[in-house]
Amino acid sequence: MNTTNFILKERTGLKVTFKNVTMSYDGKKDTLKNLNFTIPDGTLVSLLGPSGGGKTTTLNLISGLLTPTSGQIFFGDEDVTKKDALGRKVGMVFQNYALYPHLTVLDNIAFPLKMAKVAKAERHKRARELAALVHVEDQLDKKPGELSGGQQQRVAIARALAKSPSLLLLDEPLSNLDARLRIEMREEIRRIQRETGVTTIFVTHDQDEALHISDNIMVLSFGSIQQFSSPTALYERPNNLFVAKFIGEPVINAVPADTLVDDLKGIVPDEILERAETAGIRSEALIPYDAGDAVLAKLSGTITQSKKYGREATAEITYHDQVLLSTEMAGSPTSEAETEFYLTKPGFFLFDDAGVLIYGGESHAQ
Repeated sequence: MNTTNFILKERTGLKVTFKNVTMSYDGKKDTLKNLNFTIPDGTLVSLLGPSGGGKTTTLNLISGLLTPTSGQIFFGDEDVTKKDALGRKVGMVFQNYALYPHLTVLDNIAFPLKMAKVAKAERHKRARELAALVHVEDQLDKKPGELSGGQQQRVAIARALAKSPSLLLLDEPLSNLDARLRIEMREEIRRIQRETGVTTIFVTHDQDEALHISDNIMVLSFGSIQQFSSPTALYERPNNLFVAKFIGEPVINAVPADTLVDDLKGIVPDEILERAETAGIRSEALIPYDAGDAVLAKLSGTITQSKKYGREATAEITYHDQVLLSTEMAGSPTSEAETEFYLTKPGFFLFDDAGVLIYGGESHAQ
C-alpha cells in the first residue's frame, strides 16, 4: 500500500497571515508588537530566537490557544482571530508528546478520530497508514512507556496528523532527545512534511536545528521579527547585527568598525565608513591566500593561537588589538611576527549605530 499517496491526496497546506497582531498578557507590556507576516502554504517554517523572544506566544496565537490583544489572523482567506483551538482544527505536538500511557500506539494515533466518531475499522485503517508514514508500524501493540523518546515523538506526530490538518504546529519537539536522535528526528520531520504537504510551524531555540529543517526561518527577539527569510539569506544577508550574531557557528566576529577603516579606505565608500559602527566578519571570511575577485582587502596581524578538535579547527588572529577567529587559517604556525591574510567579500558586513546592515551581503555588495 502506498501510504504517501493516500495522505497526499487528502491533505493540503494552508497559508497563515498575521496582520498588525499585538499580544499583551497584562495590558501594559507588549509580548508581541505589531507582527505582520505570511507563512506560505505547504512550507516548513521555524520560529527561532532566544528565550522570551515571543516564539511560543506566536505559536499559541496561531493555534487558537491565545487570542491577540489587537490585529487579525487569517488561515487562507478566512479570518480565524476569534476561533478557538478546536475551531481551527490544527495538529499540535508539544515538548512532552502527551501520549496516553494506558493506550497502545495504534489507539493513541487513532484517538482523535475516535473523538470525531469515526468508525473503528476506518480509524484503525488510517492509524496504520500514519504509523507507516512515521515508521512505527512495528510498534502498534506497545504502550508509550515501552517506546524510546524518538518513537514517542513519531507517534505524537502521527496522532497530530490523524484528522488531516492543514497546519501542523511543533513546540520544541526535539528538546528532550539526545544529540544524535535530534539530528535523526529533524530529518524525519522534514521528510514527513514533504510527503504530506502540510504547512508546518516549528518552534526552536536551536539555530542548527532551524537552519537544517526549514524552508524559511522567522527570527524573533523582544517581541519583534528581526528577519523572516531563507536559512541561506539569514546567514549571508542578515538584516541586522542581532541576526548576524544569532545565526552561525562559530559566532561572527564583531569588532568596532573603526578598527578596519584604514584598510578599507578606497574600497568601501567613505559615506558607509562614516556611518559604520560595527563590523561583522564570518570566521570563513578570513583566509590565508589571495582569492582574486572574492577578496575585499588584504590585512596583516599576528596568529596567536591555533586549535584543532577532530574536524573543528580554528585560529585566533590579533588584528589592531582585536582578536579575530578564523576557520580557514587553522594550522598556520603561531608567531609573534606579522603575517598577511585576506578578508573576503562574502561574510563581511558593516552595521550602523542602530545595528542595521549598511554594507555586505549579496544585495549590498559594492
